[in-house]
Amino acid sequence: MSAATPWMLLAAAFAAALVTRFAGVVLSGRVEPETPLFDWFACVGQALVGGLMIRAIFLPTSALADPPELDRALAVAAGFAVFYLAGRHLLAGTLAGVAALAALTLVRGG
Repeated sequence: MSAATPWMLLAAAFAAALVTRFAGVVLSGRVEPETPLFDWFACVGQALVGGLMIRAIFLPTSALADPPELDRALAVAAGFAVFYLAGRHLLAGTLAGVAALAALTLVRGG
């Protein structure tokens, strides 16, 4: 592999990203957002994010795999509880979940 090949791949990826973004800008004025197709795309997007979150919590491959599964589940439950008790405040729920996991890890001596 020559030294120019990574730069050519980077340039090709950059060009592909620009072309798709330009096409999106050009076509965006002609698309009706209140259609069943857009609702389907929104549902698929939310399902993908939810699936990735569940995978990261219950099947982690990083340092998150060190705490027991029960601790990770309890931290998620604490985060959801604070999220709803704080009036659906995302930052409060996220901080509560992280704090709960940190506290459980410290209590277990991790």
